[in-house]
Amino acid sequence: MTALLDSSGWIELLSDSGRAELFEPVLDSERLIVPSIVRYEVGRYALINMGEAGHFLALRALSKFDEAPLDAAIADAAVILGKAHNLAMADAIIYATAQVSGAELWTQDQHFQGLAGVRFFHKT
Repeated sequence: MTALLDSSGWIELLSDSGRAELFEPVLDSERLIVPSIVRYEVGRYALINMGEAGHFLALRALSKFDEAPLDAAIADAAVILGKAHNLAMADAIIYATAQVSGAELWTQDQHFQGLAGVRFFHKT
């Protein structure tokens, strides 16, 4: 299975919040994609909340998986998907990356709830 873990899932894993077990199985995917925008969001979270050492470790962890830079195909798909599903820019790019890559998107972000190709986890 090809999967994409969005920023909220990575943050749960990195912060060991008690919800990490929901997202741990995706780490064993045949291919795990990390969009550039997810790298930014997770890196920013880590730097602010975990300091420079945590930031370094977070980026090191993300680097173990397949980077998906924003290219023309993803940007064009994000415009269409963003409009169709009323998604903000970052969410549209994440969803488009999953769709273009044929990946299942793992998330707890409500903006993705009910969309095709999404494995959604309710926050409790």
